[in-house]
Amino acid sequence: MAIDLRNKIVVITGASGGIGREAALFFAKEGASVVFAARRGELLAELLDELKDTPGRHMSCPTDISKEEDVKTLVGETLKKYGRVDILVNNAAVSYVGRVADMNLERAKSALDINLFGTIKVTRCILPCMIKQRSGHIITVSSIIGRRGVPYRSIYCASKFGIEGFMESLRSETEKHNIAVSIIRPPSVKTDFSKKIKHDSKVTHHALDNLDPRTVARAIIDMAKRPRRELNMGLLAKGFLFLNGIFPLLFDKIIKER
Repeated sequence: MAIDLRNKIVVITGASGGIGREAALFFAKEGASVVFAARRGELLAELLDELKDTPGRHMSCPTDISKEEDVKTLVGETLKKYGRVDILVNNAAVSYVGRVADMNLERAKSALDINLFGTIKVTRCILPCMIKQRSGHIITVSSIIGRRGVPYRSIYCASKFGIEGFMESLRSETEKHNIAVSIIRPPSVKTDFSKKIKHDSKVTHHALDNLDPRTVARAIIDMAKRPRRELNMGLLAKGFLFLNGIFPLLFDKIIKER
């Protein structure tokens, strides 16, 4: 039986655009109260204005999840207004594309600070209230390359591999508190994020697939209604992971840099 999302308190990181923005709109349509978190405050304000037909229900909170004080403010303001968090959607992420030999360590560290440690900070900060209320659902948007490394994406892969390990460990610790932990793995998605990959990269970036962000957002809503461990999105993505599991050496030859 599907969970009714009406009056659920949902926190979404990376809500200023793409998947996060679409997920926020879908949750709002379902009757949830949504807290929008992202670095671009002006875009959060636009999103809040778009939902002005339900004044006071939603909240925007400009947040850089790599900064612990920002995360504490996000969680503190959320609990002050609503008193609880029912669903956390970890969606915020940045890209890093390039060969390991050419790696800019400052940019690499910045990507890890957001994709990995930022997600850990938000999850860790919200977790105590979920434990106290003995309920909650943590949904994390990972990637198919959080299960298989590919050329030019070493740092992004490292961040997604890391967060998947973190979430699997978290799941084993929180089941007794009635807290669900879910991972969604889309392939490439048509957002400003993917556009920036191509713009910033000095190498050719080949996307496995290009899903509409609304498709991923709908998957997040469905996951919130029907919690399960994981979801691999798209036929090509599912085939990629299935075949890699059977023929990893062949995949090494297919994807290697020529």
